[in-house]
Amino acid sequence: MDLAYAYAFGAYLTIIGFITYSFYKKETTEQGFMLGNRSVNYIATAVAAHSSDMSIWLFTGLPGVIYLTGMSQAWIHIGLIIGMYCSWTFVAEKLRTATENYKSVTLSEYFEHRFDDASGSLRLVSTIFLILFFIFYISSALVGMGMMFESVFGINYHIGVAIGLCTAVLYTFVGGFAGVAWCDLFQGAFLVTMIVFVPLYAYNTLSGGWTAISTMAQLKNISLSLIPNTGKELLQSLLLALGWGLGYFGQPHILINFMGIKDPKEITKARTVGMLWQFLTLGASLLIGLIGIAFFANTLANPELVFVSMVQQLFTPFFAGFILCAIIAAGLTTIDTQILVVASTFAKDIYKQYLHPTASSREILWVSRAGIIAIPLLSFGIAFTKSSSVYGLVNFAWSGLGSTFGPVVLTSLYSTRVTKHAALVGMLTGGATAALWPFSGSTVPAMIPGFFINLGIILLGSRKK
Repeated sequence: MDLAYAYAFGAYLTIIGFITYSFYKKETTEQGFMLGNRSVNYIATAVAAHSSDMSIWLFTGLPGVIYLTGMSQAWIHIGLIIGMYCSWTFVAEKLRTATENYKSVTLSEYFEHRFDDASGSLRLVSTIFLILFFIFYISSALVGMGMMFESVFGINYHIGVAIGLCTAVLYTFVGGFAGVAWCDLFQGAFLVTMIVFVPLYAYNTLSGGWTAISTMAQLKNISLSLIPNTGKELLQSLLLALGWGLGYFGQPHILINFMGIKDPKEITKARTVGMLWQFLTLGASLLIGLIGIAFFANTLANPELVFVSMVQQLFTPFFAGFILCAIIAAGLTTIDTQILVVASTFAKDIYKQYLHPTASSREILWVSRAGIIAIPLLSFGIAFTKSSSVYGLVNFAWSGLGSTFGPVVLTSLYSTRVTKHAALVGMLTGGATAALWPFSGSTVPAMIPGFFINLGIILLGSRKK
């Protein structure tokens, strides 16, 4: 391993550790640890919500698919931007207010209280689906971090996965929700700076600029047109955008940031900050893929390493190591929030609900911390096998969470007619559809049948009160 990379990585982790430790003794209750006592300001909320969304695939899967197939995949970016804007506009403020009114710290607890489900079925089913899909989501970031450590530091992939997991677990364990949110603010600012800087710098090194990209794309038979050539291709592009955009209504690691903002009236300002962050990062990710077409005359063996390879060729080892810490930031900002959501859900919706109903707030806090250590080990097992790409794992988890929770969240906020039975059946059917759809061989994104089947069942099964 180049010592310059190690120094850069060590300096970065020191900063993260300092931020996190400052919150350790402040989180003494379950409410504080799981939701920061709803005290996070709008800037930290905005950046934390968006950075926890983007994950490590912002540097790997997204530029990799553009680099390999061209602008036809840019509809993913369009879908993500529209979907996140709609989530801020139609969900954020209402969910923040509703969860406080129902005194709910987790999404599963909110469903139970909102639909007055004394049986506990909604809480149990939603918890099971949440843990299931988050296991795969966390593993996607671990795969990306393992790849990064292997290609940059020369560390064995499996050791890299372990380093990534231990880092995320440690500072989530120490800092809780508020610590994670402020760490994500720092890391989100850092990664947006790096992901914008690199393609701008790389473009200036190309001889011929856009002409070079266009020429090389023709030689590689890669289309640079956003508009498809046929009606069928246009339909596929629109389905691709819809499949990703719909997911925002049901992503617990994003929704929890809406729930934790200090003042619901500042949602509009948070949306402005967050959408600017997302526009810059997604735009830069797109540019990395396009520039990579000309930057690498021979197609890379692993297209998901286009950013890593570009940085290694452009910069000295210490500076390259510092820039590549942005990939670590992208992975950690997703893993930390997701680990916290899963552990909090386990402590609140499994342990306290079914195993120890009289557990004190402090006991729940420590059960949450224990869950932060134990549950991600399942994700580690998936990542250890390296059986799927970052993009594939994210796609599966994103579709599953969006199909399971999106329609239930929307109808819970906008309709008084929805029954607990309709919500339960819709959730079960939507989640199962998304999980099994990849085995159908269909090119239609799993999110679309899963989401709309769930929504249809909820609406058909509801009655007037």
